[in-house]
Amino acid sequence: MMQRATATGLSIIMPNYNGETLLAENLPPLISAMEAWGGEWDLIVVDDCSRDCSRELILHGFPEIQLLCNETNLGFSGTCNRGMQAAKYPLVLCINTDVLVEQGFIAPLLEHFSDASLFAVTPNVIAISEGKNQGIVHGLYDKGFLKGGFAKLQEQQPLRENLYAIGACVVYDLEKFRALGGYSELYSPYLFEDVDLSYRAWKRGWRSIYDPRSTVHHQSSATIGKLGKGRKRRIYFRNRFLFHWANLTDRSIMAAHAAHVLMRLCVSFLWGDFNYYFSFFGALQRLDKVMALRDQEKGHAVLKDSQILARTQ
Repeated sequence: MMQRATATGLSIIMPNYNGETLLAENLPPLISAMEAWGGEWDLIVVDDCSRDCSRELILHGFPEIQLLCNETNLGFSGTCNRGMQAAKYPLVLCINTDVLVEQGFIAPLLEHFSDASLFAVTPNVIAISEGKNQGIVHGLYDKGFLKGGFAKLQEQQPLRENLYAIGACVVYDLEKFRALGGYSELYSPYLFEDVDLSYRAWKRGWRSIYDPRSTVHHQSSATIGKLGKGRKRRIYFRNRFLFHWANLTDRSIMAAHAAHVLMRLCVSFLWGDFNYYFSFFGALQRLDKVMALRDQEKGHAVLKDSQILARTQ
């Protein structure tokens, strides 16, 4: 049986890839906020083969930070998982280099972990460029697909349950994170890892929640935004297929998903959407890993897809 995690200390895991400028801007406010909090904490930056001067910046500018350097590029999942292996406290803040924190952001997030059913907590995650609060994630369902709908900036919400906890800034119960096997590398190099992790936690009855008392600011997709739109779109749709194939269990939702995908495969060529085909067949190439993940979660589920959607809409 899982024990209740307590805020006796906090490990901070920050994955980095060519984030020299972002590190210089966002590490000082983070360190200041943690020092003001006053609890025990440590900060681990995991560098994923950066080609800029990120490592030198950490080594010479922030000697209090533990720096781990990947020998090969592991992508978001592998990089975060390596940091989680090194974490020493029962609660872990996973935060991206492109997130600027406000003073006092951490204490409200840690208060909830006396609840043994809690897996993750997110703050307000303000993405001005997108006009969204990514900390509030509504569970939606449309045309055979589950969707996480971010709230608009002006939307006010009390403490609530989220479909998933966005990986840009989230506090996890480390024991539960490890029990789930961490971020699945099925989705490498990026996208949907955080969706999948929280959803697998939900299936086990472990909740993700949002607390409006805490706020950070997200320069969304500051790293992957440099990549071509076509490639990002192919990876997005491929990983969306993978997420559904790995996690759906309600027969009606599975049937609706299959019907919609078949329809799209039949007509997407009419408007030249060949990326859809690349994504679908790219997902098929990882079907063995999909089945391995389904087998891993078999026997753990206590909630249905429809129940999770009802609680997080």
